[in-house]
Amino acid sequence: MSPLIVHLDMDSYFASVEQQARPSLRGKPIGVTGRPSERSIITAFSREAKRYKVWTGMPVWEALKACPDLILVEGHPRRYIEVTKCFLEILKEYCALLEVYSIDEVFMDATQEAPKFGGPIPMAREIRERLRASLGSTITATIGIAHGKTFAKLIAAKHKPDGIGMLDVEELPELLETTRVGEVWGIGPRISARLDRVGIRTLKELGEAEPAFLKREFGVYGLHLWEIGRGRDATPVVPYTEIPAPKSVGHSKSLPPELREFALAKVVLRDLCDQVGRRMRKLGYMGRTVHCGFRVGSIGPHHGKQTTLDLPSDDGEIIYNACLKVLQKIPLKPDQVSNVGVSVGTLTPRDRMSNFLLEEDRRREQLNQAVDRIRNQYGERAIRVGTTLLATPIPQHIGGFIMASDDIELG
Repeated sequence: MSPLIVHLDMDSYFASVEQQARPSLRGKPIGVTGRPSERSIITAFSREAKRYKVWTGMPVWEALKACPDLILVEGHPRRYIEVTKCFLEILKEYCALLEVYSIDEVFMDATQEAPKFGGPIPMAREIRERLRASLGSTITATIGIAHGKTFAKLIAAKHKPDGIGMLDVEELPELLETTRVGEVWGIGPRISARLDRVGIRTLKELGEAEPAFLKREFGVYGLHLWEIGRGRDATPVVPYTEIPAPKSVGHSKSLPPELREFALAKVVLRDLCDQVGRRMRKLGYMGRTVHCGFRVGSIGPHHGKQTTLDLPSDDGEIIYNACLKVLQKIPLKPDQVSNVGVSVGTLTPRDRMSNFLLEEDRRREQLNQAVDRIRNQYGERAIRVGTTLLATPIPQHIGGFIMASDDIELG
């Protein structure tokens, strides 16, 4: 028996939470930003703003040009987290197998529970009413139901906003024939373009392709694509209590005009490397693979490469030095960049590496631990590497929000 998957996706989440909290914003086009200024970007927008073709990641100045009446609202991350905690508590009453995919998206395996409610549709309706009663009428959710996570998410997207949709078995052939591969979760622009070049544009055409060809082109992931094209998705719902270890730890930052000179961007990168190292120490991991890159222009391509350290590390300085080597490998040498980022992969639990640390490494470890203690007590900006002390401070909210902690408790 195929699992019955329910995908719940909150509608215009950050914006609807703001509208629920401030009735004066309801029914109006709003854009949520890290800070309401033309140097920021839109991180979320209301349904009313969507009609003006405002999109996530759009520079504020461009959004205001598209929608002159757009109301800019500073985001409140803690508020969103509290609302997420609230709706998760409700969902846990309905399904034991619940995967938190993001702050506003959840997958549930309702195979066992749905029959108790008379089927998945009645269960979904009850969930929707419970959410509306607890969160407020402005905060809505769309629910997609199918035999597989990919198809549940696809059905939800087709029923936004505030809808409930279910994929029946007899409807599957038509869905495969009419759905473009670029609409599917996990198939981004690059993979979609590669498929298009070989004449694969719909899910049906994907399922008719030779599995060996797809594996040759995309590796093991190609076989997963073929299964999706055949209308099958066995990807399990992973409860948030069983989330696997991270594959990488990274940070990136969109830069304001005054920090886009390449030399200044590298100073920001140094700060990001420290943040990555700190997160790795907090999570208890060290890593060997360092990826670094940048973007030129607000929607330009990402230019990046990676290198491998001799030994795993969680030290910001070592990560930064590796980034400098990576940047030398990238042919493009722009005068200005709009975004810079770093990630560390090939992670190893720190306790496995303790016996391999040299004396110099141990001294660095003690220094990092001391710095972490100071930051834990006095805040992230209490102590910093001298090279990151710019005349223009590095904003902590460009294209995002000021967050006091990386922790999000989910029950």
